[in-house]
Parts: sequence; structure tokens; C-alpha cells
Amino acid sequence: MIELLVAMAAGLFLLSGVAMSYTAIKSTVVASKELSHAQEVIRYMSQVMTRSIKQTHAMPELENGGAALRVHQNALQLACDGSVPTANYSELYTLSNGYLTCDIGNGPVQLLRGVQALGFAQSGILTSITVTPKDVPPQFKEGLQIDIAANRLVLDKAVWKVPQERVNN
Repeated sequence: MIELLVAMAAGLFLLSGVAMSYTAIKSTVVASKELSHAQEVIRYMSQVMTRSIKQTHAMPELENGGAALRVHQNALQLACDGSVPTANYSELYTLSNGYLTCDIGNGPVQLLRGVQALGFAQSGILTSITVTPKDVPPQFKEGLQIDIAANRLVLDKAVWKVPQERVNN
């Protein structure tokens, strides 16, 4: 009888260890999935916004107190919806029901889901995008900031000069 009680106690001890390990592994997997999703949201947001802001020839405009961003584009440049319009157009980026949306005048197109909060700010040619993915770990609850410079605006105003020694030769 004592041997049976000792065997049951040892079995319960081992079973509780397995249960605690399972719980720890499960919470690690959930946290890993949340981080992976947040990383994908940030990566895609950065890719879309970088393309748009870097190819514009005009200063992006904040709308609705920084809740939306309008980026003017020239004709024959890739738009946020994948088309290549033949006339000048503007892209309006907003957050709608957890989706990053873009509208070039044909109605909003959902680009990315899983966005909890989105905000835009500007300082000179620098556009700051603060994005908070859904189910983000607590340390990122205030969102992550992506800063993108409108390089083409600088290049459009640059004055290219031939070095003096080349002119003389």
C-alpha cells in the first residue's frame, strides 16, 4: 500500500511538472505569434508608406488632426492599390475598422488588417507614422514610430553643378 502511495505521489509530481511546462510553452508560443504579427504589420506599413512618401513630388498633407495622410503623386507612378494611374492622383491613408486603407479616388482599398491605432505627424520633410498593431505586447502599447523622409523633395530642389576643374578641361 505504501509503495502504491509513493508511486502515486511521484506520478502526480511528474504530471504537475509536465502541466507547468505545457503552460509555459503555450504562453511562449502565443507571445511569439503576437510579436510575429506585430512585426509583419510594422514591416508592411513601413514598406507601403516608404514607397508612397519617397516617390512624391509634393509635401504630404496631414488630415483629420493627424489621423489621415494625403500623399500627392504624379501620373504613371505605382499607386497604393497596385494600379498605375495615367493622371496625377493622391493617396489618402486612414485607419478604418482595424484596417489600413488607401483611397486614390475610387473608394478605399483595405491594405492591411490588424492595426489598432494609427497616427501621422510631420517635421519638415520628415513624416512620422505611429502604428500600434493589435495584440501587441505591453512594452509596445504606445505604438511604434516609423520616420520617412520625402527624399524626392530634396532632389527636386537640388542644383547640380559640374566641378570647376571639369569645366576647365
